[in-house]
Amino acid sequence: MLDIIPAPNPPSGPRTRETVDVFAVQVYELVLSRPGVTREEVGRALDAPWQRVDEALGVLRTLRLVKAAVGLRDELVAVDPEAAQIELTVPLERAIHDNRRRLAGVQGQLQSFVEAFNDRGHDRPRGGTVVVTDDAEEIELRLVEAAHRCTREILLMQPCVAQEHPELRQAHPLILDALQRGVRVRVLYPHTARGDAGTRARIRELVAAGGAVRTSREIHRRSLVFDRNTAFVPAESTVDADTGATVESDTGVTAVYEPAVATFLGSLHDLVWEPAFPLETATVGYGDVRNDLRSTILELLAAGIKDDAIARRIGLSERSLRRHVAAIMRDLAAGSRFQAGVMAARSGLVDPVRAGALTDLGEEGAA
Repeated sequence: MLDIIPAPNPPSGPRTRETVDVFAVQVYELVLSRPGVTREEVGRALDAPWQRVDEALGVLRTLRLVKAAVGLRDELVAVDPEAAQIELTVPLERAIHDNRRRLAGVQGQLQSFVEAFNDRGHDRPRGGTVVVTDDAEEIELRLVEAAHRCTREILLMQPCVAQEHPELRQAHPLILDALQRGVRVRVLYPHTARGDAGTRARIRELVAAGGAVRTSREIHRRSLVFDRNTAFVPAESTVDADTGATVESDTGVTAVYEPAVATFLGSLHDLVWEPAFPLETATVGYGDVRNDLRSTILELLAAGIKDDAIARRIGLSERSLRRHVAAIMRDLAAGSRFQAGVMAARSGLVDPVRAGALTDLGEEGAA
C-alpha cells in the first residue's frame, strides 16, 4: 500500500484560495496514484476533515481533473490535465469565435453609414460648428464630451475662484481626470489669485495632480481649449462704459468645434503664458509678482479708471483694491488716487504707452 504523508492540519480561521488549491493538488496526486479511491479514503489518507476534502474535490471537479469511475459513483479517477483543458477551453474558444464573427458583421453593416455620415460633414460632435447655450445640463454634457475626447492638452484661462463661472466649476473634475490620463494641462490665473484662499486651494489641487499654473497681470477673460480643436468661451459680451473693456456673460457659453478658432485661442493662451509667472504653491502671498501687480494698478490709476472698474479688471474685491491703492498712495506720498497714477507715470514706474492707451479707453470712467 502506498505510503501517504498526511497533510498538515489547516490553520484556524478562513482558508485562502491558495490554501484550498494546494490541498487540492495533494488530493489530485492521491487520486492519480490510487484510481478508484473514495472520498472517505482520501480523508483518512490525508488526515483531513470531510469539509476540507469536499472543498478540494469541488475544485478538481470544476477543473474537470477528477470524475467518478465508470459505473461506480463513489470511486474517483483522475483525468489527464490536457484532456481537462480541452473540455474547458473548447466551448470558450467557440464562443469567442462566434462573438468575433458577430462583431465583424455589425462593423461591416455600420461602415457604409459611417462613410455617409462623414461625407456629409458631420464629423464634429453634437452637430454644429458653433453652439451658444445657457442650458446648464447641455453645457455639462458638452464639457464631458470634449474632455473625454481630449488626449493631448487642455488650456484654461480664468479669473479667481470667487468669480468663477459655472462651466469652469463643472470642468474642474474633468480636468483632474484628464491629468490622470496623462493629458497636459496649463492654467492661467490673474496675479490676485495668489492672495485668494479659495483659488490657492484649487491651484494646489491642480499642481498636485500634475498641472502647470502661472499668473499674469490681467486675466479678465475666460477660455477653455481642448487639444486646440474644441473651445468654450462666454456666450455673449458687452462693453463696459467705464473702461471700454469687454464684460463676459455670467451664464451662457459658446462651444466652438472649429479647429482654426480653437488653435487661435490656444495661440493667445501661449502669448500670455510665456511672460507669466510660475506659481509656487508653498509660497504664501504675492511674492515676486507684487511689483507686477502694483504696476498694473498704477497704470489703471494713471488712466483715470474708477476703483470698481479696476477691481473687476484685475480680479480683486473693491475693498482689497482700496487697501492696495492706499499702500501705493502712502509710498508715493500722493494726495489722491489719480495723483498717484500721474506721479507713477512721470517717474517711470509704469509704461507711458500702456498708460496712455488705457487713458483713451477709460475717459468716461475717470475720477
